[in-house]
Amino acid sequence: MKLKEVINKLQEIKDKGYIPSLRRGSTGIGYTFESLFGIQENNIPIPDIGGRVEIKTVRRDSQSLITLFTFNRGVWHIRQKDLIQEYGYIDEKGRYALKNTVFYGRPIHQGISLEVNEDENTIHLIDINTKKILATWDIYVIVGTFMTKLSRLMFIIADRKVEQGKEYFYYGEAYLLTDPNPRRFLKAFKKSLIGIDIRMHLKESGAVRNRGTAFRIKEKDLIELYECKRRLI
Repeated sequence: MKLKEVINKLQEIKDKGYIPSLRRGSTGIGYTFESLFGIQENNIPIPDIGGRVEIKTVRRDSQSLITLFTFNRGVWHIRQKDLIQEYGYIDEKGRYALKNTVFYGRPIHQGISLEVNEDENTIHLIDINTKKILATWDIYVIVGTFMTKLSRLMFIIADRKVEQGKEYFYYGEAYLLTDPNPRRFLKAFKKSLIGIDIRMHLKESGAVRNRGTAFRIKEKDLIELYECKRRLI
């Protein structure tokens, strides 16, 4: 499918106005759009812009956080078990745990915060009292991971309404997003649009269960990570 055909199809969907969701719940917006567009996956080949393009549909009023990727390998300056025991808490299952989303400029009550070193292009997780560095992420590595996953994105913004308990979508705005880069990522990070989600606890055996340290963003803010934004409709 060429880009012109994609634009024509998007315009056809827009011209339909509000469309009843074909599925209940959070996945209804994507499922309904994919059904209207005539695709079974959330990506399509567009050869004249260089290959496959991921599709992301979002509600304009959404406050939901989505995971960009998980990145945990080789970042810790402290044993994860020690991290949990020193900064964690007892969770609802009686386990030592550390499960928090940390944003730049917003220290959490366990005494942990994020710091950016723009000279070194790194992000540090630090103890706000001792300034001890607990973990370090390289911004270029992070953005490289993101580019591998979402280098080209067709970003659909839908207005919604609910009538008699049924959700309706109006797919009235669409962009082609390309060229995510470290500068955009760092800017979004310093605006507290991106958070780092720490998700770990100690098992009964004393071993660490780490579900992966996730970089998360509100889905509607994904557009901020791309240098090139082309409005399609």
